[in-house]
Amino acid sequence: MANSAAAKMPQKAKGDGVFAKIWKFMRESYIETRFKSAWPTWAELRQFTIVVIFAVVVVGVWMAALDLVFGRISAYLGH
Repeated sequence: MANSAAAKMPQKAKGDGVFAKIWKFMRESYIETRFKSAWPTWAELRQFTIVVIFAVVVVGVWMAALDLVFGRISAYLGH
C-alpha cells in the first residue's frame, strides 16, 4: 500500500532545485524591472523629488512642534 502512494508522487524535474528557482526568480525580476516597468522622465523625477522633500520638511516641522508642546506640558506637570 505504501509503495503505491509513493509511486503516485510526481517526480521532481532536474531543474527544480533551490538554486535553479533562485536564478529563475532573479532573471525574471531583472526582465520585469528593466523592460516592463514604466520609468519616470527626468522632469517627473525632479518634480516628485521636490514633492517628497517638501512633505518631509512639513512632517518634520509638525513633529518638532508636537515635541515642543508635549515637552513643555510634561515639564509643567513634572514640577
